Amino acid sequence: MGSLIEFLKRETALNVLEKTIKHAQIVQECVKELEVGLNLLLKEKKIEKANKNFHKVDLLEDDADKLRRRIQREVSKGELNPSIRLNLSHLVKRLDDVANCSTGVARRIVTIPISFWEQSSEETISIVLKIIETTVEAVEYLDKIVIDLVEERKNVKEYAKLINQYEHEVDLLNIKLRKSLQETDYNVNFFTIFTIGNIFDILEAISDSIEGVADYIMVLLTSTSGL
Repeated sequence: MGSLIEFLKRETALNVLEKTIKHAQIVQECVKELEVGLNLLLKEKKIEKANKNFHKVDLLEDDADKLRRRIQREVSKGELNPSIRLNLSHLVKRLDDVANCSTGVARRIVTIPISFWEQSSEETISIVLKIIETTVEAVEYLDKIVIDLVEERKNVKEYAKLINQYEHEVDLLNIKLRKSLQETDYNVNFFTIFTIGNIFDILEAISDSIEGVADYIMVLLTSTSGL
């Protein structure tokens, strides 16, 4: 009775389960739309279209927030074991962190003057796009790992391993990005440099947050290995 998986097995929890999966899928869309926006900005140089996609990320994150609140309200109803309530709240919060990081990048990147990107090397642009591409590959497993957790639980470990691998790739790419940035002599405002550093920190944090979901699900799986 004290495990999240036991709770989600009950018929009375199906609605909450469906909403949790939907929440994961909205979070996925946040990351995917961010990738579209970054490609429009950095590859196709279509600034207005890119800004529309960045705004779409913001709207999706708001949808994820609203759904998270509904899930938490439903979980709080009835006489549920406190540990069940806590486990599900932690899972939904970790999913929400992914969306929060995505919109953090989207909101800040529209403040960067185009002159910064014009001065950036092809290598820098390529690495940024590779980071978001790899992050999207990781987020593709977000709803899969949630669904598998509460169903057959045959692929959770495999999904978690893949997510961890993608997160590690992003870490390595982030190091290359920092090196590439320092090899360019930028002529921009100091605050622009500060904001760019903040943007790239949050961009890396998206994959960290995805890994956080996978790691937490592995904890839940391990604690219920006898079920």
